[in-house]
Amino acid sequence: MEIVGIGIDLVEVERIERAVTKRAVFLKKIFNEKEITLSDRGVLRYEELAGRFAVKESVLKVLKTGWRQGVTFNEIIVLNHPTGAPFVELTGRALEVAQTLGIKQIHVSISHTKELAIGMAVATT
Repeated sequence: MEIVGIGIDLVEVERIERAVTKRAVFLKKIFNEKEITLSDRGVLRYEELAGRFAVKESVLKVLKTGWRQGVTFNEIIVLNHPTGAPFVELTGRALEVAQTLGIKQIHVSISHTKELAIGMAVATT
């Protein structure tokens, strides 16, 4: 197993909350339906969304594309195993780029406070 790339990103939770509340299309443009979860009270978990956003940015860095080469945010889906551990599913152009780079797995980690969320990705062959 060889490391192909490492990515890390830090996001202000308030920035994601503002984007969601000011632009209705933001959620659908950035997140897959499976990624958008509500709390027990039926409200969005902005810390969780910010963490997922940070992982998406980290994966773009691992793929060495940024927002270029046709890769979009919603092609990087950040979900959780039943244990709570996060993982990513790639689709579309993101998956094509990963395959071209020989990436077999992307390991991710997320952490957040009320104010900040961080995401990290490590791609391996």
